[in-house]
Amino acid sequence: MRSNDHDGQPAGSHRGPARGLFGAGRPLKAAAPAAGTFRAGKAKRTAQREREAARREALREARAAQDPTARAVHTRNAVLRWAHQRYQAGDSAPACGGFMKTPGASFDGVPLELGDLQDALEYLTERDLVELHHPMHWTDPGYRESRTAQRLSLTRLGIDCAESGTTVSDFLYPRPPAPGDTYNTTVHAGAQGTQIGRQNTMHNTWGLDANALLRFAGEVLAKLPELGLDAPAEAELEHEADALRDVASARQPDPTALRRAYDAVMNALGRAPESTAGQWLHEAGTAAIDNVLGGGG
Repeated sequence: MRSNDHDGQPAGSHRGPARGLFGAGRPLKAAAPAAGTFRAGKAKRTAQREREAARREALREARAAQDPTARAVHTRNAVLRWAHQRYQAGDSAPACGGFMKTPGASFDGVPLELGDLQDALEYLTERDLVELHHPMHWTDPGYRESRTAQRLSLTRLGIDCAESGTTVSDFLYPRPPAPGDTYNTTVHAGAQGTQIGRQNTMHNTWGLDANALLRFAGEVLAKLPELGLDAPAEAELEHEADALRDVASARQPDPTALRRAYDAVMNALGRAPESTAGQWLHEAGTAAIDNVLGGGG
């Protein structure tokens, strides 16, 4: 075997830097900086994921510590206020998902979730405060998940609620006035200078507020599917509830017509089998007629 003249290595061997595929010399440790950069980037991404996971866990714990009823009440009020602001700005049918980008879409510093918005929309719709517009039918798969794409519009009752300066709950279920002296007063046309003492109650036959019965009619219509009525009985109840809503929404509701329409609804409702929804409607109807007519008509 031949050897090199100077180092005794086998013929054909060469000392020197390692050669690449094309024979060019290349340092063996040239890839070390790139590997270090990759490890640093991976560590940074891992730290970011851990911080995000910790943030989500903190929000989850904060949400779990909240009162769900208080959060639901906040969401209903915030959605209605937002819809009214858009209405005043000329947008009478904003996309529901736009609410999630507003300051109202958080409760005590914790962001609301889409489920909170969906529950609020269902509540407001069932009580005839808003209407939702969507090409999908409520029985279609994925309808609930797609509700942020729907457009929202206020009903006449919803506008009244937003402009009343009260919460949704107080508007729907007004608290009875503080007790005081009661005066049954008749004011003749053209009379002037009539004054009732402070913190007293006056019964009158002008300016009757029938909003409680209007809301009750909407609640009956919303809960029709839950009452277990057969088709003819359900159609009758729907007809009577529509009639009550028409009478209650008149510019100057007539007390006698209100009582007659209310009684017709309650008679039709009495044909429904016993259920939680039916019992709730009976109680809501009694409260509504008491609020409007004092229970006596």
